[in-house]
Amino acid sequence: MSKKYPIYLKNNFMDLTIIIIGLLLLVATLSAVNLFRKRINPSVDLSGELKENARLVAELSQRDKKIGEVGQELQSEKTNKNQLLGQREQMIVEIANLKAERVSTLNEKNEAIKKVNNFEATEEHRVKEFNNRIQKLDEAKAALDDEKQRIRREDEEKLQKEKEERNRMWAEHEENVKFKLAEVCKDPRYGFQYYDNNNLPDGFGGKFKPDSLIKFQDQYVIFDAKKSESDLQNYINNAVNSTAEKIDANKESIYRTVFFVVPTETMKLLKKISFDVHGYNFFVIPPEAIEIVLASFKKISTYDLTEKLDPQDRENIVNLIAEFDYHINMRNALDILASESGISVLKKIEIVRGDIIQDVTQKKIEKTRLQPFSTAGIKPLLSTEKQSERINELTLSKSAIPEDNLKRMGPILGKKGKKNKIDSLAIDD
Repeated sequence: MSKKYPIYLKNNFMDLTIIIIGLLLLVATLSAVNLFRKRINPSVDLSGELKENARLVAELSQRDKKIGEVGQELQSEKTNKNQLLGQREQMIVEIANLKAERVSTLNEKNEAIKKVNNFEATEEHRVKEFNNRIQKLDEAKAALDDEKQRIRREDEEKLQKEKEERNRMWAEHEENVKFKLAEVCKDPRYGFQYYDNNNLPDGFGGKFKPDSLIKFQDQYVIFDAKKSESDLQNYINNAVNSTAEKIDANKESIYRTVFFVVPTETMKLLKKISFDVHGYNFFVIPPEAIEIVLASFKKISTYDLTEKLDPQDRENIVNLIAEFDYHINMRNALDILASESGISVLKKIEIVRGDIIQDVTQKKIEKTRLQPFSTAGIKPLLSTEKQSERINELTLSKSAIPEDNLKRMGPILGKKGKKNKIDSLAIDD
């Protein structure tokens, strides 16, 4: 601001107005007093006073001007004051709002402080509980690690013992098999000649050196002790194939059944214990089965029937077997020829119209069913007598076979095929 005025002029417009009015009244009063004095005493020289009055009027005019300026400034100040009052009211409202917000904020702050305090208390409890759990977990983990190490040590010791026991078992297995087989062969009840891979019969040697052999009816039965520390089944499978290839070079003197002997404890590891390779039968057995096998061979050796039969019995057996052989082969031939004939007939259906073939096919699918043969119906016909009775029942109740059919079947059925009724089926050599 260009000029400074008393603080009361700036702060109170009414006081300033009163002062201006007071000055005007003072000037008017002085003028009235001088005028009154002049009327009362005209001799009094009033020139000085007039000058003074003129000076005062001039000063008053100057003051009026200043007062006008001050009034304008006051008006401007009043306007500013009104603006400030408006701003003040607005600020009062804003302050009230801020106070309310402050109260609300303080309340929220207090609530937040309470929550923080509660959280800190809870968090402290949780941290303690967490630390306790971590400590217990560490202790449990340490205990678990110790237990794992203990179990691992026990497992390793157990595996080591099992491995040592298995190695001992495999190491002794081959010798035990040889010893047992030799002892059984020496038994007077069996009396088989025994050989091992250090004392083989003539003709054996090279790559083919079985662990043990026994002589049975001018041939040799192989007993091989097998051992494997890994996959026993795969080892046996490979041993079967390799042994079969080696036997082929000595097949004239080798019996067609071969025995692999494995420890009794390992039998449960095998899913397959019998094989048929290159015409040879391979069996995996435990050592306890050696005596049973030799007993079976001994029993078989006592069944030399051909030397005990008289010539007529021998001839009857030979003739019976020959007739069985001829009958089975003839029946197979008849079945083959009948099948070929049936196929030929079925092929002739191609000359029938397509729609009829479709109807036949559909009818066959819908109506035709395979004839079931029950066990109860088959069992009664398994004996020769029952079969003969059933054939007689079927043939005797039928009408005579046409002569033309008998002539066509003559070459197959023989001389008896010319009869009207078939009493029996004869085969002429």
